[in-house]
Amino acid sequence: MRKRIPSLLLLIIFLVSFAVYFNALSNGFVYDDTDQVLENHWIRDVNHIPDVFSKSAWGFQGETTLSNYYRPLMHLIFMLNYYVFVLRPWGFHLLNILFHAGVSVLVFIVTSRLLGASSRSFQPDDKGFIGALQPLPFVAAFLFATHPIHTEAVAWVSGVPELSYTFFFLLSFYFYIRFAEGTKGMYPLSLVSFSIATLCKEPALTLPILLVAYDYIFGNRTGGYLPLIRRYLPYLLVAGAYLGLRYHALGGFSPQEPHIVLSAYGYMINVFPLFIQYLETLLLPFNLNAFHVLHPISSLFETMGIVSFAITAGFVVVTFIAFKKKSKLCFGLLVIALPLLPSLYIPAVGENVFAERYLYLPSFGFVLLIAFALSWAKAVQPKLASGLVIISLAVAIVYSVGTVTRNAVWRDNLTLFADTVRKSPDAALPRNNLGIAYGKQNRVDEGVNEFNTALKLKPDDAEAHNNLGTLYLKQNRIDEAVNEFSTASKLRPNFAKAHYNLGTLYLRQNRIDEAVNEFSTALKLKPDDAETRNNLGIAYLNQNRLDDAVNESTTALKLMPDYAEAHNNLGIAYLNQNRLDDALNEFSTALKLKPDDAETHNNLGIAYLNQNRLDDALSEFIAALKLKPDDAETRNNLGIVYGRQNRLDDAVNEFITALKLKSDYAEAHNNLGNAYLNQNRLDDAANEFIAALKLKPDYEKARHNLDICYEREKTLRR
Repeated sequence: MRKRIPSLLLLIIFLVSFAVYFNALSNGFVYDDTDQVLENHWIRDVNHIPDVFSKSAWGFQGETTLSNYYRPLMHLIFMLNYYVFVLRPWGFHLLNILFHAGVSVLVFIVTSRLLGASSRSFQPDDKGFIGALQPLPFVAAFLFATHPIHTEAVAWVSGVPELSYTFFFLLSFYFYIRFAEGTKGMYPLSLVSFSIATLCKEPALTLPILLVAYDYIFGNRTGGYLPLIRRYLPYLLVAGAYLGLRYHALGGFSPQEPHIVLSAYGYMINVFPLFIQYLETLLLPFNLNAFHVLHPISSLFETMGIVSFAITAGFVVVTFIAFKKKSKLCFGLLVIALPLLPSLYIPAVGENVFAERYLYLPSFGFVLLIAFALSWAKAVQPKLASGLVIISLAVAIVYSVGTVTRNAVWRDNLTLFADTVRKSPDAALPRNNLGIAYGKQNRVDEGVNEFNTALKLKPDDAEAHNNLGTLYLKQNRIDEAVNEFSTASKLRPNFAKAHYNLGTLYLRQNRIDEAVNEFSTALKLKPDDAETRNNLGIAYLNQNRLDDAVNESTTALKLMPDYAEAHNNLGIAYLNQNRLDDALNEFSTALKLKPDDAETHNNLGIAYLNQNRLDDALSEFIAALKLKPDDAETRNNLGIVYGRQNRLDDAVNEFITALKLKSDYAEAHNNLGNAYLNQNRLDDAANEFIAALKLKPDYEKARHNLDICYEREKTLRR
């Protein structure tokens, strides 16, 4: 039983870590998940692995996309998820939770090592339950597993870089501790884990500094400094190799323009309130928010400047004094501060300058300090320590409630950004994202209001202009939509989505040449976008450039093989080239992917009709009308089948129905005239042909049929 206690505690930590995030399994993709998962073609094909390592984290959006982030392991993790779970959100959330459970277990193990509590320490003594279980590492891990500050990293799929780099960071550190204790084979494992951690996220580079601190505070330096330098050198070489890869992929260390523009002095002084905000949120994880607005101070002598500088200076002084004394306190403070350093460099971080997920690894330092404090209390006053342990576990239970509650906020974009806008009403980005969420729920007026509010807060926001245009399009406010898309593309000339939307709008207006121009511009910016390829193919179809249409649809399908619309459009191009068997194959494939698509059923029916497979055509047109009974074109096509089957009354009924649905449908007038002609209703036939010619004066078939009708009338008069 004594030997089983550590394993039992590890199991409890794992289960608790999983349990507090269990409700996140039902969450969907939110926030950046749309881009990084749903619209990321890299993760769908292992052939993109070279791109993953040679381009920025946002490189999948096109060559013109600048980014300060290099996260190759993020894409590989998403790729693994895609091949196992396809695009089922619960699978992606499951891996995040498993990573968190693994990190929590490592927190327990590493804390045990740092406290000198190896498995041999789990022995009962005369102090009862508390002494028997040596609960201090357990308390630290329990607090870490349940801390609400982690919800952003764990409940958000795109938070996986935080989880993965922390896991491999702590794993590398654990292997290093074992190596320092004399266990063979641990050193190379530590180096490999460190290498993986750096490819997950940049703050992993702080590990070598932590190793130096560990050796100084906990280690034995009887062998002198040279062996230690030899230990650290391979870590520095790994860090150098990573920086080289990063520089090559990004084209610089920080090529993207800062989202927050301040003077050099402004950037420097705002580090202090930002650091204090992190400490405050770590200690008091209340009112959590997906987007914290930075309200920069303009002088260090403001109240906030003075207070934040004083607290930061106090933190540094305490850390330095503890370092001089080789105190464990120093190590805990360093674990808090070191991983935060990259996020304090405001010019290189994103628009959301303060992000709760950045506290994921630093929170290990927080719980480590608690474990050190409890260890000190246990040595000085065991009864007090027992009470503090119970209080800590009670706090962890409160944390658990907060975490479960916060997970629900991350359920979907509507719940997330409604909460974010309520807490940060003066931030443009959350309002823009809430507008998108409203648009997807067809709450168009509410979405328009959010985009307009976002533009009042940030008038030059190209994303908000573009998104407002999409909702104006839904409201059929065409001119306003064109204006918004055009404004977005002027504000950001390399904004592929705005060019795509403008092209789609021109396509709807039958301004085909302009549509082709916009789609072509979008593809120069983002050549691997399947939707743009597909729509350019449609534009080429309208221009009767059939070979170009085939090429674009084929390229779209190489990028996204399960793209039903592209299969349908490729089928249309083949149909127009009279490649009927190829067309049938594409339409059939499209229907396997999307069986309830009325347009594809209609197109498949046309292909069968061209092959004179009347029964098959009939089945497809009927299937299309079950899905979309008010489609005039399908009614017309069904009438043609009935006409060829000599079911003239049925044919007449379908053509009349088509014309009720679309009175200016010249082809249906002509076909109805043909049906009347076959019924020998010459006056009715002539009227329909004339109606067709009024709508379409150059309609040769209708003119020819009208001539036939007149000839028959002459014959009858004779």
